[in-house]
Amino acid sequence: MLILVNTSSNGGRGAERWTRVERALRDRGTAFTAYATRTAEDAARLVAESTDDVVVAAGGDGTVNGVLNAILRMRPTAALGAIGLGSSNDFHKPFDAAIEDVPVRLGPPRAVDVGRATFVTADGTERTRHFCLNASVGLVADGNAFFNTDDAALLWLKRRNVDAAIAYTAVVNLIRFRPVHARVSLDGAPARTARFASLGILKRVHFAGGMRYDTPVTADDGHFDVAMWERTERPSLVRTLASLSRGRFRGLPGAKTWRARTVRIEPERPVHLELDGEVTKVLRAELTVIPKAIRVCS
Repeated sequence: MLILVNTSSNGGRGAERWTRVERALRDRGTAFTAYATRTAEDAARLVAESTDDVVVAAGGDGTVNGVLNAILRMRPTAALGAIGLGSSNDFHKPFDAAIEDVPVRLGPPRAVDVGRATFVTADGTERTRHFCLNASVGLVADGNAFFNTDDAALLWLKRRNVDAAIAYTAVVNLIRFRPVHARVSLDGAPARTARFASLGILKRVHFAGGMRYDTPVTADDGHFDVAMWERTERPSLVRTLASLSRGRFRGLPGAKTWRARTVRIEPERPVHLELDGEVTKVLRAELTVIPKAIRVCS
């Protein structure tokens, strides 16, 4: 088992979590090799050089996404495991297993879907990246983009209380909020022009730490659930965020959901595209489900 460790996750607190998990794994006699990684290039090189059947992402959701993409590019027969050293750890939800109170996915693997996003960046470059949790455009994506900045107040809060940092991010992004105007097409149907606060393309229902959708999507059903927030007034956004923190979305005013295998988005202006918490500014994007493309540990 190869473990790729991002000790800088969770504002640097990932290192202490990893120390506890590493000790427990060695006490159990688990055979593994661990390397600290700082870049996606590090992860890709180590995955390519490895002969291990299981590659484990020890970090937050961004680390999981980086290792997912490295496996799919370099060694698609390897299984993806995870150790949750991050602040949100949405990949692990619901938390079924833990070591030293740290969520883990190190059990028997099963095949699950991934999303493939092909997009054109703001500088005109076409790129492809995969995701296993969800993608978004609009308020949620903008929040993820801000959460990854070097804003001084945000960095101070991250070191002390992640929930407070998330709340601060939400307030800042509600103040800065701009609706998205875009042409959206599902499964090749004629595009509809939409104005929305946020658009989620889901393979899992959990996102942004404590929030979750109530749509029926599963990890291996061959579909996305597509969730659009059509109401864009700030009081409505606050109510939607509060409702999502309780796991309720369908039935809210302005909440629209569909099932689709492919989603194409053409915004009027460059927007943030979020994939498993990793954010890129794009001119347009197409997202497609790839059924059972990778084995993921339970």
